Amino acid sequence: MSTTPTPSAESILHAASAIVVGDGVETLGYGALAQRLGVTPAQVSEVFPVFESLLAALFTRETGDLARVIAANVERDPRGGLPSRIFGYALGAIYEHPFARALYLEDPAALNRIMRSIDGVVVVPDLTIHPGLLPALQAAGMARADVDPAAIAAVISVLGSGIAMSAPGQLLDAVTEGLVTMLERGVDADVTDTTPGKLVFARYAETLAVTTRQG
Repeated sequence: MSTTPTPSAESILHAASAIVVGDGVETLGYGALAQRLGVTPAQVSEVFPVFESLLAALFTRETGDLARVIAANVERDPRGGLPSRIFGYALGAIYEHPFARALYLEDPAALNRIMRSIDGVVVVPDLTIHPGLLPALQAAGMARADVDPAAIAAVISVLGSGIAMSAPGQLLDAVTEGLVTMLERGVDADVTDTTPGKLVFARYAETLAVTTRQG
């Protein structure tokens, strides 16, 4: 019987994130977590009896962290409420955030399998820029009224998938710059004050934080 105290939920999630980043999501399990934390598998499962709940808590924790990074960049930028800036910061953050990078780039198939496994067991966290964000920015006057937000969101999604199949480390700066330029010229509204767009994204980021706290 282990004399080591049962680990906290936060310490388990921290260890789980490190395992995903360092060894891949397929290696994550009670045994791997117990070994990293120096406890027994039973002590880990005492905190998270349902493994899918652990996965959901991990994903929402990391998603909330990612959203906060993007939101901070958006808030600091005087033009941060425009679609070009928000999606540019989002693309850059996904590739710079170790957990997101490990899933989106190194093993997207495993990400899909895990998301399917927790769907129906717990609330599935939203790990992407929600398709409703661009219409909300348009309604706030940050995107041109004559653009189709669904079509633009589809293009951004395909672009992200294409990067994942190429050499992101070499292309990231160029792709991000290209995306920002395209959105600036074809989507951004001609406005001086981008505060309404910042507020739209702040509300979106807060929904992720709420989901994380509830998980």
